[in-house]
Amino acid sequence: MEEGRPRYELNNSDKKKRPKRRLSKKAKVRRVAEDIIMGCLVIIMLFSAWKIYTIIKDYRSNQNVYENIAGESRNGEFTGDIDFDALRKINPDIVGWLYYKDTLIDYPVVKGEDNDKYLNTMFDGTYSAFGTLFVDAVTEAPFAQFNTIVYGHHMRNGSMFAALKKLKEQSFCVEHPQLELITPEGKFHLEIAAFLNEPSDSNIYTTNIKDMGGREVYLDTINSLASYTTDVALAPTDRIVILSTCAYEYKDARYMVICKMVPWEGQNIDMSYDAEEPAGDTEETEEDDAA
Repeated sequence: MEEGRPRYELNNSDKKKRPKRRLSKKAKVRRVAEDIIMGCLVIIMLFSAWKIYTIIKDYRSNQNVYENIAGESRNGEFTGDIDFDALRKINPDIVGWLYYKDTLIDYPVVKGEDNDKYLNTMFDGTYSAFGTLFVDAVTEAPFAQFNTIVYGHHMRNGSMFAALKKLKEQSFCVEHPQLELITPEGKFHLEIAAFLNEPSDSNIYTTNIKDMGGREVYLDTINSLASYTTDVALAPTDRIVILSTCAYEYKDARYMVICKMVPWEGQNIDMSYDAEEPAGDTEETEEDDAA
């Protein structure tokens, strides 16, 4: 620069300002929509996380309730000694106790005035999706008449009657051929005679069958519909128990396990089953639904 020539420096006000790019109306709408969608996704994720947490918490809490009830009914592990006087103080609708080795089935059984109450009511009266195992309300003499139907939920965590699904595979039945039923009147093995997958309006849900001819027809129907039968023979003079829960093979499908009541020969339970080698694995339950 030549000496004596004034120096000029450009400041910000001297620079040529670039015009700001304006968003079109359509772009503004798109950006707002994207922000709303993102916000909704965050809310959904938070809600889902909270829902999963509450479900897991409820499962644990509800299972604890039944574990505590089991503690009230006996001392230690299941041996067949059930304190029904203690259970009646909790719930006078008690009619029995059901146990199945190597599963979570270790629950009281009730009979209500209808088939709705115990779908969502636990044994202690708490409202819960677990519900309670219950005998069909129309049953005249639970576990004393020809057939007694017991309903229970098919829970995702394997509780209540979810384990009945394992009996789809006959190999599981070979390893676990009987359940145990304790009533105020006696102790019984429930020897599994058949496994069925039937609709909810199946004739197998008929109960209070008094005439021998009707009972024979009923047993013939079981044999004709069964997915498989075992070597446990059923007669019209027997007492049988049908355990029922939801299946998901088709709409309104039900798993039904047909059992024969056999009195214990002694006072102590014999859990050493003579089992053959299983033929394969079983599936685990994935659904929650009504009995």
